[in-house]
Amino acid sequence: MASASQRGGTPVRGGVGGAWWKFAYWPLLWLAAIVAPHALLGGSCRLEGVGLEASRLLGLILIAWATALTSVAGRTLRLYGHSEGGGFWPDRLVKVGVYSCMRHPQHLGLALAAVGLGLLLASPVAIASSGWAVAGTLLFVLLVEEPECYLRFGREYLEYSMSVKAFSLDPRCLLRGLRALKGTTRARSPPRSPRAQPSS
Repeated sequence: MASASQRGGTPVRGGVGGAWWKFAYWPLLWLAAIVAPHALLGGSCRLEGVGLEASRLLGLILIAWATALTSVAGRTLRLYGHSEGGGFWPDRLVKVGVYSCMRHPQHLGLALAAVGLGLLLASPVAIASSGWAVAGTLLFVLLVEEPECYLRFGREYLEYSMSVKAFSLDPRCLLRGLRALKGTTRARSPPRSPRAQPSS
């Protein structure tokens, strides 16, 4: 894969630089969209009985799925997204593993985790307001991530976006990502030395 500078894209700075706000955005989004409404309005109305257990179980499943998805996506970016001597941000467009199935798996994981958190809190207010966190995630991708990717990778990203959807809830995407990581691990592991034959 060619680097961004070779494709004529915008050079990627090595450090985090002025993008610190991206890391602050997510806890602030969850706090404003889920935790605050639940704390202010959710205490007087909570699920009970079977509904409570089902909500928490589904919340745990979504958070586990989200954690696996973001972890696999992050490891894939570290393995395939950096040229030698590259900086903090990926300077190669990754199209393998989970990224062959969707363009923004980490952001999908964050959206799923937000819904999972709302379900774990088990109040109708938290569950409903988690939709605002999902909307905030979609807006972030639309207004920040997508324009940055077009600037960074140019025509290559345009062609990639025409063939691969932004998000996918297909569980096989995660399996595809795990297989890509497993293949890389095997390729990097040193070959086993042959066992010594016992002397007769």
